[in-house]
Amino acid sequence: MSSPEKPVKIQPIYQGCETNKFRYKNASRSTLSQVVATLIQNWLLIDLGMQLVMPTIVLGAIHNNPAEDLSMNDEQASWFGSILFFAHPIGSMVSGFLQEQFGRKGSLILVNIPIFAAWSTLYLAGSIYMLYFVSLAMGLSVGFCEAPLHSYIGEVGEPHLRGTLSTVTSAACILGMLIMYIIGYLVHWRTAALISSAVPVITIIFMTQIPESPTWLIMKDRLKDAQKSLSWLRGWVEPEEVQEEFQELLSYTKISPPPYQANDIEIEKYELVRTDENGREVAKEKESYLEAKFRELTDKKLLRPLRMVFIVFVFCYASSLIAMRPYMVGVFNEFGFPMDSKLILILTSAFFFVGSILNVVLLRRLGKRRLTLLCQGMASVSIVLLGVYCSFFDRTNRIPSLVWVPISLLVSISFFSGLSVALLPWQLLSEVFPLKGRGAAGGISAAWAYYVGAVMSKTYLYLERWIKLNGVLFFYGAISLIGFWYFLRYLPETEGKSLEKIESYFTKNHDKKEKFSKPKRSKKPVSPL
Repeated sequence: MSSPEKPVKIQPIYQGCETNKFRYKNASRSTLSQVVATLIQNWLLIDLGMQLVMPTIVLGAIHNNPAEDLSMNDEQASWFGSILFFAHPIGSMVSGFLQEQFGRKGSLILVNIPIFAAWSTLYLAGSIYMLYFVSLAMGLSVGFCEAPLHSYIGEVGEPHLRGTLSTVTSAACILGMLIMYIIGYLVHWRTAALISSAVPVITIIFMTQIPESPTWLIMKDRLKDAQKSLSWLRGWVEPEEVQEEFQELLSYTKISPPPYQANDIEIEKYELVRTDENGREVAKEKESYLEAKFRELTDKKLLRPLRMVFIVFVFCYASSLIAMRPYMVGVFNEFGFPMDSKLILILTSAFFFVGSILNVVLLRRLGKRRLTLLCQGMASVSIVLLGVYCSFFDRTNRIPSLVWVPISLLVSISFFSGLSVALLPWQLLSEVFPLKGRGAAGGISAAWAYYVGAVMSKTYLYLERWIKLNGVLFFYGAISLIGFWYFLRYLPETEGKSLEKIESYFTKNHDKKEKFSKPKRSKKPVSPL
């Protein structure tokens, strides 16, 4: 006689509510609570930004520098600059599982432990292999938190704030890069690592003060906790005030809790309901957990947005010159700037950060699609013009009066990347995937992003040696121009739209005019009652 099957909790299919559907008495307070949760989470994003440019700081000091106790040649530098990106996909693949087991908030707290260990090891590193280990550990750590980071923003924010909140998190990551560049300019790279080790400690302390995602709590049948979490996120109100939105969350699940028994619900098996083309139920089947997960990941509703996100990452990374990031100090030296290359790093990073801040303002006015087309076009042209400049001038034959040209073009690329291009794929992660499979899709997408970054970083030095710096710029400029065409033809407008509406854009029968248009902003004032 076979043993009885263990009960399995069923997954909800909540996909977001229509923009401004739920109007609270104090809308500004509701917004404030979501902003507070995002800002606290952003401490982790700052640390991630610092880790992402760590190779730039270290390589700028030890690459082909015999004066350093640890010096790297080109081969070693190419590995050190890319290991972080290669390791990240492994962490990303695991991140979906971690966020389902420990929650979005729980995962974001736990990941700070290996981050602290990595910064401490970097400070004490005594060999090239220890530096490789640090890059590996940081890559895994960044990967571990990718899925919960994007899921958290997508699940705690109201639709009309979701894009802005996603942009704020991206801006925090860019701020972390800027902070690391400044620290790297002021102190030795070992001291910079020691200072950076304080950030994960601060992050753990602050992260304990924000609530868990209400959607994840519902998935775990912790409905009372979910209601408390939603109350916190809608302005620290009483549970009764969020009852309507909370019931909307529940209506997207197959859970119908009786009074006072919300946390005692168990569903025997995953139940798959098959429908015909008209949506009528034609059959019911029972399936295992692994079968359910496989079906989620092979569903066209998930595969179509996943394909788009994969393509968007390639074009956006090319337009942001992600391949050059670890070697920026050396690249700037090629231009023969009359100032310290680390100062140029700070300047370009500052404009990157300014662009990301302006994104918060312009996103709601222009929408993602129009803003992306503008920035992608400008970044592409700037990269091509920079290639033209490199074809005629370098550090051996530069004209002092024209030194502002490459600086202006580099600033332009950084600014437009921060304004939209570099942020776009990460914003899409929290919007285009259905809830079923969102965690796994987010992890897979982030893994792909860093795999692309790893290949670009690993091959950059070889590519530059083969076709020179101007050839590399023309190569990535051409990819960027192709990306502009792709965005013009396929990129949907997602700003201010519900997750359910966005999901419909990846079906065959959808309104293409609405897909590319920005929803009109409501001019009706919010009732104080």
